[in-house]
Amino acid sequence: MKIKILLSTVLLFSTLVNLKAQNILKIGHVNIQELAQKHPSMDSIRAVVEQETKDMEEVYADMIAEHESKLKAFEEESTGYSDFVKTAKQNELIELAQKIQSFRASAEQQLQQRNMELIRPVYENINQEISNIAGYNKFTYILDVSTGSVAYISPESENITPLVLERLQKK
Repeated sequence: MKIKILLSTVLLFSTLVNLKAQNILKIGHVNIQELAQKHPSMDSIRAVVEQETKDMEEVYADMIAEHESKLKAFEEESTGYSDFVKTAKQNELIELAQKIQSFRASAEQQLQQRNMELIRPVYENINQEISNIAGYNKFTYILDVSTGSVAYISPESENITPLVLERLQKK
């Protein structure tokens, strides 16, 4: 009789442990790229980046126009120049071309840094909302399906992208 009670207790305990173990992992997934694209701040960020890009393109176009103008003038007037003046004018054109190349490289780098600077708070906000939702709903893991590194998504995995998007749009 004691053995039956002991076996029943062990069986009941192991069943409860097994059930508890099955409920420990709660996995969800989210598409962070989709959230970033639909984030309420993205329209204003795009507008800022587009305006800054346009401003830098205008400066670049002005520099190109100046170079072309000086090159045309040099080609038209070079026959009357002495060798010394011709060499000086050629060096001036080369320096201007190098300045244009340097500006372009610097402008592209600055635009990329500015874009990252503006987008960083968006991703921080998204990650905070994911953490809030995951904590509230007791998720063990949230996988980002936009990175392409998730090999399989179980039908039991819950997509929290709509929940995060809803909370982001309420702010």
